[in-house]
Amino acid sequence: MPVLGSVKSAEVFYGFEGGNVKIDCTYQHEYNENGKYLCRTRWIPNNALISSGEPETKGRFSLYDNRSTRVFTVTITELTQKDAGTYYCGIDIKRNVDEYTEVEVTVNKAPKTPPTTTRATRSSTTPSTTTVKGNTDNGQTRDCTSSSPTGWCLRESKGPA
Repeated sequence: MPVLGSVKSAEVFYGFEGGNVKIDCTYQHEYNENGKYLCRTRWIPNNALISSGEPETKGRFSLYDNRSTRVFTVTITELTQKDAGTYYCGIDIKRNVDEYTEVEVTVNKAPKTPPTTTRATRSSTTPSTTTVKGNTDNGQTRDCTSSSPTGWCLRESKGPA
């Protein structure tokens, strides 16, 4: 009777709609050189969503194999509710049935961003005033300010300039 391969227990990975999820798939050192992949249905050839040896990115999926830590990571971007469910991290075993680790992906609704709160601050500004002293025809001086509504002199004062 042929062995169908082994399936390790499921790990759960969480993400938010519109966000990303990183799925870490560990493997034994003897599989360092083997191909790695992620699929939704196990034991069906050529069913991988992404595989090592392909371009590192395929649509919304990317795969990075860190052989020193024996973990390959698949990232799914722009998550939707359709991405939720069971996936299988697969190891391509030549001349034998592949090994799988079952993982669950949970996609939560995107958190509602809290309303932006702006604090109204009262700012009191004093209009700038420019005082100009000048002589009138009759020898009096006037103080004139640029803050007056009409720009005219506000008052008269007696005395030399």
